[in-house]
Order: sequence, then C-alpha cells, then structure tokens
Amino acid sequence: MMRTLPQGLFALALCGFCASPVLAENAETIASDAAAPDSGWQFAVSPYLWMSGLKGDMGVVEQVEPVAVDLSFGDIFKHLKFAVMGSVEARHDRFVTTIDMMYISMSASDNIKIREVDFLDAKLKSKTFIATATAGYRAVDKGRLYVDVFGGGRLNSMKTGLDLEGPQRSFSGSKSETWLDPVVGVRFQAPLGEHWSVKTYGDVGGFGISSHITWQVYGLIEYDVSRSWSLSGGWRHLKTDFDHKGFVFDAAMDGPILGATYRF
Repeated sequence: MMRTLPQGLFALALCGFCASPVLAENAETIASDAAAPDSGWQFAVSPYLWMSGLKGDMGVVEQVEPVAVDLSFGDIFKHLKFAVMGSVEARHDRFVTTIDMMYISMSASDNIKIREVDFLDAKLKSKTFIATATAGYRAVDKGRLYVDVFGGGRLNSMKTGLDLEGPQRSFSGSKSETWLDPVVGVRFQAPLGEHWSVKTYGDVGGFGISSHITWQVYGLIEYDVSRSWSLSGGWRHLKTDFDHKGFVFDAAMDGPILGATYRF
C-alpha cells in the first residue's frame, strides 16, 4: 500500500495533462454560454508534481547529533507514503495574491549518514507541510510580460522521527515543530512566442526571526494549450535552516517540477 499510492498520484497527474486540451474546450464553451458578468477578478489553480530530492541535516533532540540526509527523488518515491502539491492565485487589477502548499509523508533508511560512532543504522520518518502565502503588486503589467513584487510568510509544520541502532546503545525519538517565516519575493514572466513563455520566481525570508534563513527559486517554461489551460515544466530549489531546542531542519529540497494551470 505504501508504494502503490505514489504511483497512483503519478498516473493521476499524467491523465490530467493528457486530458487538458479536452477540458480546455469544454471549459471555454461553458464560459461563453454562461456569459457571466466580469467581476474584474482573475483566478488560477495549479496542481503540480515536484520531483524533489532532500539533502541536509535533520535532528530531534540535543542529546543526539543531527543525521546527514542525502535522498534522491527515487529514494523518496520508494519510501513515500503520501504527497499532495498545488497553488492558487487571485488577481484584481495590479493586486496579486498567491498560496502555494505541499504535504509529504515518508519513511526512509537509505542514504542517511550518522556522525555518532555509537550508532550504525538510522531510520528517518518525516511528515512535512509547507505553505507560502503572499500578497503583492504588479509593478510591470504588459499582458504576458509582467513583474510582481511580493511580501508574505511561509508556514512550516514538520514531525520528524529518528530510530538509531548501534552495538552499544540505541535511540528512538520524534518531535514536532511549527514555525512561520516572513518572506519577500519577486516574480517575472516574459513571452517566448505565440504560445510559449518563461516564468521565474524567487523569495528569501526567515531573517533570524524563526529560521536563520529560508529561500527558494524556480524557473518554468510554460505552454498555453488554450486561453484557460497551460502546461509547465522547470526546476525548483527550496532551502531552510531552522533549529529549536534540538529540533534541526537544515536542508534543501531540489528537483524538476511539472504542472498544469487552469485560469478563470
């Protein structure tokens, strides 16, 4: 059961991408028939699949040194229990607001390095929820060419469990932490042709208020299937350095990303 669920998520995402042109035609037909008045608001919903690895240090108590984790996406996929990812956006004139959310639950024992000589084997259990909410201003607004500047916060909620085994002693423990980091960011999009465009985004935050530092960047190439639907692919990197009373998450998530966007 632990392995069939992630494969189902991949199949669901693939079916959604393949069905996008049909859905787009139906959506446009319904919209034209309804002829609803324009409120001035524009919305976008974007489910995505981030094929991220995880590399860094993770710990739960002060008495035990953090373990070094270096998991590829293949490692995470093999041990994945559940994952869901997506973002929503709303815009009115030059006001823009976005919410990006992801939840990942996994358990792994591969590619985990232990610094303490008393331990030989490690097992890591992790549940991670990250949501970034921003509001901002469209500083440049020329249709498909635009620049947005943002301010907001990134909510992190993590539960980490460590099982360590050695010839002399063993350790088993878990800890949960939830914290909020302020962030500021900028987003840029430029057309590459009639249907193609490039989009980049970056933010930075924490500033020692909660995390010592947190930052992320991504770059996407987007293809407009219709006026309502688009498909995108690119690369995303998210780094967070946080520690509190023995709980340590000093790690980066990095990997390719695929998504679809529906605008209405």
